[in-house]
Amino acid sequence: MAQECIDKRLPISVSSIKRAEAGEKILYRTLSIFARFFQVSIDVLLPNSPIPAWLYTHLISQSVEPCLGREWELHQLHSLLNYVESQHRAKTIYIYGITGSGKTHLLHHFIECVKAAGKYDLAFGQPHNCPPHKLKFSIANLIKQLLKIDHTATEVVIKEKVNLVVSSSLSYVRTLQLLAISLNQNQHNTLEKQTPLQINKIDKQIANDLIRYAAHKHIALVTFDDVHHLTYTQVQFLRLFTEEEYAQPILFIITAQPKGLFTSVPGWLSLAHTMPLKQLNLDAQTRLAKHYLAKRGLSIAKYQTRVKMAIERAAGNPAFLQQLLLSPHSQTCPPTELQRFIDNTLTDMPAELAELFQFSALQGFHFNASQLSQFTQKQHIRAPLCLAQKMLASGLVIRESDQYRFSHPLIWESIKNHHTQFAKNSV
Repeated sequence: MAQECIDKRLPISVSSIKRAEAGEKILYRTLSIFARFFQVSIDVLLPNSPIPAWLYTHLISQSVEPCLGREWELHQLHSLLNYVESQHRAKTIYIYGITGSGKTHLLHHFIECVKAAGKYDLAFGQPHNCPPHKLKFSIANLIKQLLKIDHTATEVVIKEKVNLVVSSSLSYVRTLQLLAISLNQNQHNTLEKQTPLQINKIDKQIANDLIRYAAHKHIALVTFDDVHHLTYTQVQFLRLFTEEEYAQPILFIITAQPKGLFTSVPGWLSLAHTMPLKQLNLDAQTRLAKHYLAKRGLSIAKYQTRVKMAIERAAGNPAFLQQLLLSPHSQTCPPTELQRFIDNTLTDMPAELAELFQFSALQGFHFNASQLSQFTQKQHIRAPLCLAQKMLASGLVIRESDQYRFSHPLIWESIKNHHTQFAKNSV
């Protein structure tokens, strides 16, 4: 076994292997090498451990940024990945929460843990803010990545690969269309004759073929971050991978803010394991604040007052907590980064919707339908219900029975601080 590890360039000694065989204590680094050798999750090698193995990742010299306060969520992710592998069945996890709640950081941490276990993943972000470690999402790019098609591949190579994987001639032509590859007249006419229901059936078969091939290539995890930015067409294609649990060991993870098409949990995610990111408790926020300061070489004792104030104002939101700790005027003003985000968001809205937000903010953190009606009547809004729905779809406001509230106290403050002519006139 030691020689096989050497051949695979896995640094492990004979003595380490013998210690493991004898049931003696070994380093987490050694355990991770065993997992890579056997192509399994680290948790599989510790089935009866009372503590999930990912908690020991800090013992690796190249450990990822800790995900403080989200230990329970990480345990859920690892447990579901193990379920997918043991049951040989695809599963989807839907993680949602307001801006700053830590969805992307949680996802990135989990991806790094999966990579440390020697598994393959595909991580998709959105084109406008896609970080370097993620692939830009599009239907064509998703298909290419699942098919392991390189971006330098010629059209001939792509057609050969598609023909190899798909299970019917209709699937072949439809896949080429989704990849934006030009079709001949006969192929174009064939697709034109298909009804929307038939096209959907073909797309489902394509999804099945893609998942089967991805599993064959040992892709264990596919993630989609910030899917609330997707278009309706992109969402319709993505749902093909989640509406049923395919007989392949792949875990899909989708994250979104509760806005747009994801204002509430979509019905097509009924089979998914939903995971709302709730606010962090006091202990988690305290540990997180100390970690932020220590990482920047700042004295924790010197910043005790600011830490206490930041924790109180952040109300369990990790991103807001970090911004408050680094903001010199955080006690009296919202963080500059958050204020800029709200200013840009309101500026990009239709004028009457932005005015409704500011009017609502003047009513207080909570407001009701009667107050909204008062505004829409005074402003002679033709479609008041539509405007209220747009307010909810922004993700900045949450409806609770016959009342509304802003999604976070700092968001409420930032909207109140948005200086426009409307606000001045209202005052």
